[in-house]
Amino acid sequence: MSFKSGDGWKTGILQEVRWGLVWRDFILEDGSVIPEIKVAGCPQPPVWRAVSEVTPAERDAAEERLASMAEAGLDPREREQWFWAELNQYLAYTYLRFKRSAHTPSDAEQRPDEFSERIKEVKRAVTGRLGELLEMKSGAKERDSAAYSLGRLKDLETTLETVDIRSMRRSQR
Repeated sequence: MSFKSGDGWKTGILQEVRWGLVWRDFILEDGSVIPEIKVAGCPQPPVWRAVSEVTPAERDAAEERLASMAEAGLDPREREQWFWAELNQYLAYTYLRFKRSAHTPSDAEQRPDEFSERIKEVKRAVTGRLGELLEMKSGAKERDSAAYSLGRLKDLETTLETVDIRSMRRSQR
């Protein structure tokens, strides 16, 4: 299959296609993970899952994978790798869950140095929605879910900052 990479068009042998929390990822034989939007001939506009289609078990599994990759010290800025793919999917999913507009972020195109700003943007959207929910008397389940997601985003942000500090120390040696 052909796909757009940071340094032009490339080809690879497709091993599997998987739905993520939001879009399809194409897993190549070499382990690379390519979001559908970068695949030659992908549908326009790209097909995304509705947020309501994602089960709590899928969301929990994605959060656990992210936490274990972050704790293992993997670098989320390595494009076309699992951590990059999982983090983009999770950020897009969380943003779409709590943002009340028709905005469609191009998460597959994020630059590596934008993760901390992207996490902050998602946290602002979740915090805004949580504020709305706290003003209402109903919506306890969504309120708890928003608070939980906000906590997971903060954990992820803290872990990624720790990984950044470690990688800076290694590069200074």
